[in-house]
Amino acid sequence: MKSKLASLLCCLIVLINLSGCTKVTQLVKDSQPTKAELLDEINTEHQRWEAAPAADPTPYLRHYDDPADAQKDTDYFTDTYSEYDAEKELTVDEAKADVNYLFDALYYDYALYDYFGGHAVFDQAKADTLQEVQSRDSLTCEDLQKILVSHLTFIKDGHFNINQDYPSEKDIPFFFRQVMFVKTDSGYQNANGKVVASVDDHDDHPDLDELFKRSISKEGYLVYYPVLLKEAKFDGTEWDKHVCDEQLTVHYADGSTDVLTADTWSQYYKDLPKGQNTDLRQTDGIPVFQFNHFDPSFLEETNDAAAQMSNAEISMLDLRSNVGGYEEVAHQWFNRYSHQRVFGTGVRYSVLPASLVASPSTSKTPRASNDNILILLSGKCSASCAEITLDLSYNLDNSLIIGENTNGSMISNSGHIELPNSKCSVDMTFSTVYLTPDGSDYFEELRGFFPDIWVPAKEAETLAAKLMENLK
Repeated sequence: MKSKLASLLCCLIVLINLSGCTKVTQLVKDSQPTKAELLDEINTEHQRWEAAPAADPTPYLRHYDDPADAQKDTDYFTDTYSEYDAEKELTVDEAKADVNYLFDALYYDYALYDYFGGHAVFDQAKADTLQEVQSRDSLTCEDLQKILVSHLTFIKDGHFNINQDYPSEKDIPFFFRQVMFVKTDSGYQNANGKVVASVDDHDDHPDLDELFKRSISKEGYLVYYPVLLKEAKFDGTEWDKHVCDEQLTVHYADGSTDVLTADTWSQYYKDLPKGQNTDLRQTDGIPVFQFNHFDPSFLEETNDAAAQMSNAEISMLDLRSNVGGYEEVAHQWFNRYSHQRVFGTGVRYSVLPASLVASPSTSKTPRASNDNILILLSGKCSASCAEITLDLSYNLDNSLIIGENTNGSMISNSGHIELPNSKCSVDMTFSTVYLTPDGSDYFEELRGFFPDIWVPAKEAETLAAKLMENLK
């Protein structure tokens, strides 16, 4: 009986040690920066791109067969959202008419038509799509949707989708948090001081720096965990849990190893209380402002919250469920919070050659000062204008992005068309693009923004508050 009990206790200890419950040792505590040190490090990282040259918009400019075609650049866009019946049967001729309608709309209206290959690519996709439709005896609206999406995977645009079915996969994060690590002059060490020699296919130091992400332990200490990005299909089932099929074997200098398994991932989204457009709350004494859409109809509420937060030593802007909206709302929020105009590192361009323009941020503007700490919470739902908000934060001192990498849909914006027979709803951008500086790597379409501190989005608010409490 004692033997069985001892074995059970042994197993329990192993499970505890491999479940993110690693003891916070003196090494972890001694490795903690002060708030000032952390802010200085992240401010320096954000400032890297201030002197970078603006992106060249030339590859994105539209070219039409006939200059008169440019006058049709918004002819297909509509505010109409008809009822969509996925099971409705279509004739082959109806489906072909929708295919032709879509590809006409892409030519006339899609801002990234030339960027993604122009006629050579789109005409081939159209021919392949029509051929597959013609081969069907019958098909439903959903069948047509799937056929269209399958032939448009070359469109690497985070906004582009057909009935929320995205042709391109997006990168989601997997956290390996069974063992906490710290970064020292000797390299990465676990909480007990064992030095990491290698991690499977991540042998050289630069790769280890890419693998180990600045994070927060469940106790609120700044630590490092391995984080892997994996492509995932977003087709309306993104709420399902995703499991990483890869384990990581950490090899230590003393010859020992740890085998790490990733947490499951599911998309975080939090609805606002019923009847509310915004939510200003407190977490451990820190004001937290959440709004899920940059909507000018509640601009007063948004600006009032920014004004209140500007007086707080630490505050949080919760963008984890913010899917975008009007860019000017984001600019006004920063104006009220910082009492100055904050410009983005990126630049918005019109892609019509006759009206090529750039936002004022093309001229180098002074960095916005900020004596307080603004924490921006991010997740995979943080999209479009929410990502532009993060781009603005790069030019505001003492801004920390905490959470997951974002949606990856900032380069473009969203316009809507509707296919006449199937009523498929298609989102695609027109007229403008938002480009980050040449050579920059802090944002990538479909991958999104990298946070400064990586934690699962669901836990970001709680862990950020704990970290602020622990740091001196």
